[in-house]
Amino acid sequence: MKELKDYIKIYKNWLDKSFCLKIRKEIDKIKWEPHLFYSDKDKNYISQSEERELEISWEDIKNKKILMDKVWKCIHQYVLVDFKSDYFNGWSGFTNIRFNRYRENKLMANHCDHIKDAFDGERKGIPILSIVGLLNDDFKGGEFVMFNDDIIKLKQGDILIFPSNFLYPHRVNPVKKGTRDSFVSWVW
Repeated sequence: MKELKDYIKIYKNWLDKSFCLKIRKEIDKIKWEPHLFYSDKDKNYISQSEERELEISWEDIKNKKILMDKVWKCIHQYVLVDFKSDYFNGWSGFTNIRFNRYRENKLMANHCDHIKDAFDGERKGIPILSIVGLLNDDFKGGEFVMFNDDIIKLKQGDILIFPSNFLYPHRVNPVKKGTRDSFVSWVW
């Protein structure tokens, strides 16, 4: 039987640096909004970190289709090659890419991915995998942390994939200097 950490996979340099730079230039021009978590208790969207929470954007950019194709190939590698099994052989799809921007002192609070609002419209299902891609690494702080204290070291162009459930709590520590740009998507 595999351990929980065995299902966390980093795909090193999946996106080349020039492509990451191109994406970053495009997202500099999009509209950002504060990130909020859905609270089942409050039946509302709330900030878990007050003004310290990151900014997000679902806006389209010129190279989003190319980025989504690269993400699809990474998901394929994870599901059908690296963790091929008799009981799990595919997925229904993955969400549109959401861009995350962490300016100085911004963070993402500790949480588990159980993204309901992405699957309550015409898409039906539950998220089974979380995807995180890092678009730059020229910042200080902003570490991706799982299980309360395990730092997952990501470099520009890396894509991280892990199961989307309560067994994989994670957060992004505050950025101390610079800006951290990343993207996320969820497989169902």
